[in-house]
Amino acid sequence: MPSGSRRGGGNAGASRPRAARVASPLAALLALLPIVGCTEIDDALASVPIFAFMRESPAFDPYEAPRLPPENSVAFDGPNGQVPAPAGRGEAGLRAFGEAHPNPIARGADSEARGEVMYARYCQVCHGPQGMGGSTGSVTSTGVYPPIVPPVAAGNATTLSDGYIYAVIRQGRGLMPAYAAQLPHADRWHIVNYIRRLQEGGGPGAAAAAGAGAADGADGQGSEE
Repeated sequence: MPSGSRRGGGNAGASRPRAARVASPLAALLALLPIVGCTEIDDALASVPIFAFMRESPAFDPYEAPRLPPENSVAFDGPNGQVPAPAGRGEAGLRAFGEAHPNPIARGADSEARGEVMYARYCQVCHGPQGMGGSTGSVTSTGVYPPIVPPVAAGNATTLSDGYIYAVIRQGRGLMPAYAAQLPHADRWHIVNYIRRLQEGGGPGAAAAAGAGAADGADGQGSEE
């Protein structure tokens, strides 16, 4: 047999194309995928920032204001300027705030109509259109979230002062977040007035016609800190 043939046969592996040699480890890795699973590999890669695939993108929560008011800012629509913040989210602080801050906005068709608009926008999703809490809200009725929302139109809420309810709207309590950055000072009091109407048995829409002008105006954002 010619010597060229013997050399060619003895070095057959070395003469294989480079692509074929690279494909062998790749084929072995692909063969492991059914065993390891794509999820595990994806989880491992997600720990490396460049492979995170936007799993934890900087998204804003519902009703969250992307830009909060500057520190020590004063509400342009607050009575007599700055309103001090309640002393914490505890019962004592909320009651003390309620006793020291009566409702500066008198009840009436215009105030209740404005409160109804703001209540439907920010409160109804959890507390329900009639303020009965539980699973009556558009979010809590889906079954995704536990229906543990307390009513605002019945029960203990009827014994709370206007200032107490205002303070809860402003800074939140329990699972309820703070709405200071979403609702201006006056709109919080309008919501309190509308909640009082719900507690008296008045349903949604009763004051809408009488206060349509007030409900459409003064829709600015603001907060006192």
